[in-house]
Amino acid sequence: MTLHRGKTALTAVLTLALCAAALVFSPKCKDGAAKGLELCLRVLTPSLFPMMALSGLTVRTGLCRRIGRLLEKPTRVLFGLSGAFAPVVLLSLVGGYPVGARAIADLYIGGQVSRKQAERAALFCVGSGPAFLISFVGSALYGSEEIGLILLCSQVLAVILSGIALRIIGGKISDNSEKELRIVTQPFSAALVEATRDASAGMAAICGLVVLFAAFTGICEELLPACDESEILLSLLDVSTGVCRLQSGFPLTMTAFAVGFGGLCVHFQIFAALRELAAHKLLFFAVRFVQGGLTALFTHLGMMLFGREVAVFSTADVTQAGFYGGSVLSGAALLTVAVGFLFTFKKQ
Repeated sequence: MTLHRGKTALTAVLTLALCAAALVFSPKCKDGAAKGLELCLRVLTPSLFPMMALSGLTVRTGLCRRIGRLLEKPTRVLFGLSGAFAPVVLLSLVGGYPVGARAIADLYIGGQVSRKQAERAALFCVGSGPAFLISFVGSALYGSEEIGLILLCSQVLAVILSGIALRIIGGKISDNSEKELRIVTQPFSAALVEATRDASAGMAAICGLVVLFAAFTGICEELLPACDESEILLSLLDVSTGVCRLQSGFPLTMTAFAVGFGGLCVHFQIFAALRELAAHKLLFFAVRFVQGGLTALFTHLGMMLFGREVAVFSTADVTQAGFYGGSVLSGAALLTVAVGFLFTFKKQ
């Protein structure tokens, strides 16, 4: 009861603080929201929406399960999961951050996998897609598709190794751990309509979160001093704007960490996409740090292997807002406040 009251009080305080900040810093809030909306329209929607619809289609038509039968053994050996998750791992790596989570939720709701398996898969099936890493980060920000490809390969290795580590720690999970498995598939036409509808709703939720976090970032820019530590803290809020901040003046490995970590905005998107599922949030957060570190490590090794030196310049039109007042300690407090939101969700 005391813990419940504490969560309720924390939620109320955080909500009031955000409302007050939005009123006091309304110009910066508005400018940040406008940048977030532009990012959604220019980058996120074109790259995410088709993959979200297609991932739902593969699950609803039963294609995931059929492909999974062919990959049952390697998926069991590597991740301790049903073969149905093999296409999901691939979708999470080529579709974008919330695509894997939505596919996992669809598999579970469709009765094709057990809850325990779905919740484990949700811990590591998190990654950005080639469209974002190669086209936006690599080509637009760093002027090099090769850099985007190195980031993509590093992320793939980090995701796979994270899944293997969870398999070693937690062992295999049987399909029969829950008796409610009831595989339900749909005809192509019905599956296409429902997948498109769900993808539209999911895209609206994602863009809403991106705009909200961009507005929140605009407020933070008013409170934090102009220093590298502030830029790093802000880059952990949202990966889409975070990579733009880290592109100039920071090593590529920092951008790689941000990509592997995903940012708090992405974490909220994933929890929303999981719907009925409830991944362990503290463990999920820990895995994000591990994937961020592994992505940074493999990116560093990849750059050493291919002998590339990254010139610090930008071909993207990214406007950096000014900073004044505040301290790095206040920035850490703001980040802690955002992390606190992750633990206000009740386990379903």
